[in-house]
Amino acid sequence: MGNHRVYHHHSKNLSSSRNRKSSFLSITLYVILLFALSIFIFILYSSNNDVFDDEHKTTMPLLRVEKSKSKQPLDHRLWEPPSSQGLHQCDKPTSKYKATPVWDRYMTVRSNGGLNQMRTGIADMVAVARIMNATLVIPQLDKSSFWQDSSTFSNVFDELHFIESLQEDVRVVKELPKEVESLPRARKHFTLWSGVSYYEEMTQLWKEYQVIHVAKSDSRLANNDLPIDIQRLRCRALYHALRFSPSIEILGKLHNRR
Repeated sequence: MGNHRVYHHHSKNLSSSRNRKSSFLSITLYVILLFALSIFIFILYSSNNDVFDDEHKTTMPLLRVEKSKSKQPLDHRLWEPPSSQGLHQCDKPTSKYKATPVWDRYMTVRSNGGLNQMRTGIADMVAVARIMNATLVIPQLDKSSFWQDSSTFSNVFDELHFIESLQEDVRVVKELPKEVESLPRARKHFTLWSGVSYYEEMTQLWKEYQVIHVAKSDSRLANNDLPIDIQRLRCRALYHALRFSPSIEILGKLHNRR
């Protein structure tokens, strides 16, 4: 019985020792696997970063003269017109468009707002003058709403170019003729975003007046549902006829060269 107890105690100790060794081996194996997985993730992350950096370096647009294949100077390439992406200008009149006759009724305009607002307003008034069969007098520029500036139309824009470039569209004169200066005028605030039918109704004013004065030019013509030739006329007026004066053009080119 005593031998049996000794043997049982020895067997129990041996089993406990094996369990401890098994636990130690499991922990060691777990640590080794965790360490190997960490190394694998680190290598994979580093590899992806290298690929990203390479792609980023190749796709990032850098304005460096030494890496450019173009022989053009940097400043020339920087200021040249962007790619048209296959688009083209559509400002030429259609085959149904006819040259405007000479009208003895006149439209004077006071352009309001900032410079860009005045430009778009003037282009709209060119189209309105065409719709209403009027001779357009060179517009007056706003001198009080946004800035205290005494500049006239000819100080900012090329007046002669404006008149000549629109001669097939609208008759433009520098000022009212002497014989109509003293005549009574219809002073109008045209409704915002008006269409062709509205301005065709406004032609009834010619029955009583020879001169119509437009107090404001901003946003007086609708953007949509206009005849295509009227839309194209707006484009010609805005992007071709309204060219800056020679002095401003020279100053702008001087700044570009710097």
